[in-house]
Amino acid sequence: MSVSTAASGSGRHGAQAVFPVRVTRHWLSSGTMQQPQDHPFFAFCFFQSGRGRLTVDGRSRLVPAHTVSLIPAHCKHQLAADSGWACGLQVLQFETEWLAEVAEPAILASLDRLTKAAIEPIPLRGAAGRQITAQLVAASQASTRRDASACRAIVTDLCYRLAQLVASTPAPALVEHRSARSAAPISTQGRPELDRVLQFIENNLSKPISRQELARQAAFAPSYFSALFREATGTTIPEYINIRRVHRAKELLRQPETRVSTVCYAVGFRDLSNFNRVFKRVVGCTPREFREAELNANNQ
Repeated sequence: MSVSTAASGSGRHGAQAVFPVRVTRHWLSSGTMQQPQDHPFFAFCFFQSGRGRLTVDGRSRLVPAHTVSLIPAHCKHQLAADSGWACGLQVLQFETEWLAEVAEPAILASLDRLTKAAIEPIPLRGAAGRQITAQLVAASQASTRRDASACRAIVTDLCYRLAQLVASTPAPALVEHRSARSAAPISTQGRPELDRVLQFIENNLSKPISRQELARQAAFAPSYFSALFREATGTTIPEYINIRRVHRAKELLRQPETRVSTVCYAVGFRDLSNFNRVFKRVVGCTPREFREAELNANNQ
């Protein structure tokens, strides 16, 4: 079941002029999806709980909690809850033309950078994440009051802050909140036992990694550790390991001389068909298609 409540009008496009900023709240139960949409609004999708899936122009991504994804105007998109998960989120929509009427060039440049980062989830962590979350609450209140001046100030600030996050996040894909070489790909909420586990995973992606071994690293019982890990990361242990392996594979696939089968085994997959299947589920294309797209982009 999907529940959506709107905090304000949907824009100026239509039979009568309405407010150009809209904040909606959504709750999607496990496995449900909304109807595909295509509208003239730029949207910030703030995923607040559970785990969702966002598809934009045929590209699909799993999206964990405490991240924001961006949807450019006039892009066909669909929101869904991932299988086995419910998903809570808020969506801020606004007219880019409305913003362009008064925005400074720097803000419009920020919006352009955000458009290029579309669909990749941006982690909301630390002070910057808290400030952005607070601005979302303020935007909802201002749109309810139909305060155009306040909304404009809030949206321009959000564009600027999110563009800064995009610039400072090397590879924001799903829970890949930092690059594969980083010591802490996700926020561990100050828990050293989780830091040890995440570092162990990064150092051993090419080898088999069991839940029992990770639980030993954290000094917890396996069943308790599984629940703790899911709470901290928003995903299961096998899924997280697969995501990190895929991210490492993306780095290797950028080396045209390395065979896809070599990449498969180098990042810990023992079966090429499984590697292709997992890679496509996480990235939205096969490893060969990813390599071709990267090579084409570099040759342009």
